[in-house]
Amino acid sequence: MIEENKNVENLRRVRFNSIWLVPLVAIMVAGWMLYQNWASQGPVITLIAPNAEGLEAGQTKLKARNVDVGKVIGIRLSNDYDNAIVTVRMNNGTQKMLREDTKFWVVKPRIGREGVSGLGTLLSGAYIDMSPGEQGKESAEFSLLSQPPLSTKKEGVRILLQSDDSAKLNVGSLVHFRGYEVGYIEEVGFDTDSGSITYRVVVKPPYDALVSDAVQFWITPGLSFKSSVQGFEVRLDSLETFLSGGISFGLGKGRASGKPVQDLTSFRLFSSKEEANNNLYDQTIEYVFLFDSNVSGLAPGADVEFRGVRIGTVLDVPFTGISMDTLTSHERPVIPVLARIEPQRLNAWKVSGDESLQKWQELLDYRIAQGLRARLEIGNYLNAAKVISLDFMDNPPPIKLKEFDGYQVFPTGPDSLANIEGKVSNVLDKLADVPLKETFEQLGKTMGEANETLRQLQTVSKSVKQLLEQSETQALPANLSEVMTELNLTLESYQANGQIGRPLRENMVSLGRALNELQPLLRQLRENPNTLIFDSKPRLDVQPKAAR
Repeated sequence: MIEENKNVENLRRVRFNSIWLVPLVAIMVAGWMLYQNWASQGPVITLIAPNAEGLEAGQTKLKARNVDVGKVIGIRLSNDYDNAIVTVRMNNGTQKMLREDTKFWVVKPRIGREGVSGLGTLLSGAYIDMSPGEQGKESAEFSLLSQPPLSTKKEGVRILLQSDDSAKLNVGSLVHFRGYEVGYIEEVGFDTDSGSITYRVVVKPPYDALVSDAVQFWITPGLSFKSSVQGFEVRLDSLETFLSGGISFGLGKGRASGKPVQDLTSFRLFSSKEEANNNLYDQTIEYVFLFDSNVSGLAPGADVEFRGVRIGTVLDVPFTGISMDTLTSHERPVIPVLARIEPQRLNAWKVSGDESLQKWQELLDYRIAQGLRARLEIGNYLNAAKVISLDFMDNPPPIKLKEFDGYQVFPTGPDSLANIEGKVSNVLDKLADVPLKETFEQLGKTMGEANETLRQLQTVSKSVKQLLEQSETQALPANLSEVMTELNLTLESYQANGQIGRPLRENMVSLGRALNELQPLLRQLRENPNTLIFDSKPRLDVQPKAAR
């Protein structure tokens, strides 16, 4: 009995129950899911950001080209509390994108110079976007950019620009070619060695073919106001350049296109298009002009003209490259002005090489010997802007200096206003040489003699009248009587109140009165010749009345 019970118990222990399969299958499925989850997970990376605005752990996604590649799993402060540490779990297979040049930034609604972006995140919320890296080693720690990069791949051609005397432009400012948008500023820096502002600009394809070694770059101010010899100029470009400025480039007038350039080729950035055009003239002859008159109104960039045609440019007013000892050693105080002659401005005078430039130097020396002189002239009376005008003079002043502290000197003559004053002075000197006193005395004698003649004629007329009234005269033949009558009429016309005598007497009296009134004017002109141009009495400023 006991042995049968033991056999029954052994059978019960060995017997397998099918219900045990359920938990076993559940364990196997859970293990497989854990394995799949572990196998599908990518690496964990760390993003260092100034702040975690718009980011949420477990919610914010990481995307590349709008494809989900990861999710934020944690956000915390750094140990020094200066930054936010964002932990991101990447998807499997994304390890190759995580290199040293990989870029991350937050996509959210933005309004800037580049336009409006990120409007789709108003409903879905902000997310992290990335630009896969291509160079460097694999990395797991990156910096989160505060702004989206302007370029996420290499495109077009990149140019380095250096500016010495212009205001700083911002990243994202546009680059134009003939007013058409072709690129943008990618990076702004400062070169401490040269003291220049540096720009790295991108010219997008297919417009990168326009950039050659012959082009020039200049700043587009957006709104510019210029006062020059040509007058007042106000220029307004597009609204984008008005708000943030921009850069333009192009070829100079008549200049052929050059060779294509390599990436990061350096160019000079000019402050204006006019400055860029003036820089095209690389064959020049520099002179120092010594003016002993007022140079107010003459500014750097003004024209040097020959009979109205521009052939040069003023460089510096006053020129500070002259030593003080040289300036003080001059007989009269002068204002040095540095300017250059640019023969390339004239097509017929095209310069090519030092040999042609030497011929121009010899030609100018020959013309100077013939009387070519420089003088100041007002080019625009609205703003009193002056130019240096070259022309031949009849009686040019002698050449005193050919060099001044190592610089070639272009001989100068008196300015146009001084010429007018000189001509007026010559006229007044000639008037002063006229013997006015003797003339007035002779005129007085003539008028006295004329009065005496008229008085005698009046006496003769009375005598003739009395003769005609006598009976003996009336008895004369009729013809003789008519002759005597005509003679009487003739004499009456020459009397003081006659048809000829009266106008003659009035003209003589008027002439005497005019000469008497002219004497004070001639005396004043002799003492102060400039009163013919300027007011003799200075005008006092109007004094406003005090309020009661």
